[in-house]
Amino acid sequence: AAVVAAGNTDAAALANRNLLKPSNLPDGKPEEINSFEFGYKSSLADNKVFVDFDVYANIYKGFLGQIQVYVPKGLDINSANSLVRDSSVIAMLDRNRDATPASGGNTASKGQDRYRVYTNATQTYVTYGSSLGVTYNFYKSFTISGNVSYNKINENKTADLFITGFNTPEWTTNLSFGNRAITKNFGFNIVYKWQDTYKWESPLVTGIVGAIHNIDAQVTYRVPAAKLSIKLGGTNLINYRHIEYAGGPTIGGLYYVALTFDNILGK
Repeated sequence: AAVVAAGNTDAAALANRNLLKPSNLPDGKPEEINSFEFGYKSSLADNKVFVDFDVYANIYKGFLGQIQVYVPKGLDINSANSLVRDSSVIAMLDRNRDATPASGGNTASKGQDRYRVYTNATQTYVTYGSSLGVTYNFYKSFTISGNVSYNKINENKTADLFITGFNTPEWTTNLSFGNRAITKNFGFNIVYKWQDTYKWESPLVTGIVGAIHNIDAQVTYRVPAAKLSIKLGGTNLINYRHIEYAGGPTIGGLYYVALTFDNILGK
């Protein structure tokens, strides 16, 4: 149906009353998921190369999510009385409208009650993906490793009752280089992380989360006589300012020093 323009007025609400549909939600039921997964792990080249691979698919039926419901206060939208039905429509004029007095030719309204309720999706959703990780011990105890992950949700052609909020980047990767014992008591590890741009969806806010690339690092020094390990490191060493979800705060670097005493009560 075409929308009749008449501003934010009672006339606009009543002219478009047929666009409002009662939300008679079905009784909720547990969601159903069928999962399929295949994985492979192996060590190769005299245990110098380690491979970890997996692929998966999940099929969701009756996926559970939240939907927002607006109820006009003290009114029945299915009333046989046309005046009551009209008052219900007017109360739904603006989802942020609270109780308002009559003014400017508009009728007084008690406003709305708003709720969030769980209900089941009407469509079937399929998520699938894969990951591959490889670690190579190329010289003494020096290692280089990397992994890549792919995750996807099938897009349905018609809209559902609510936003599913998959909220997962399609591609993520890590690449690390390190040595747990470059000398007897000293080790280090450096990790580069990257994830793809993706859309974040939630009842609160929907927006684009930009691609993220970070460098994490840690050095460890062990003091056997004191049963002590000293760790110095940081995440996001370059202090790359970014958000991790739409509507969230901007995050920068985190730097730390950790002292760990191990087996202090032992002999």
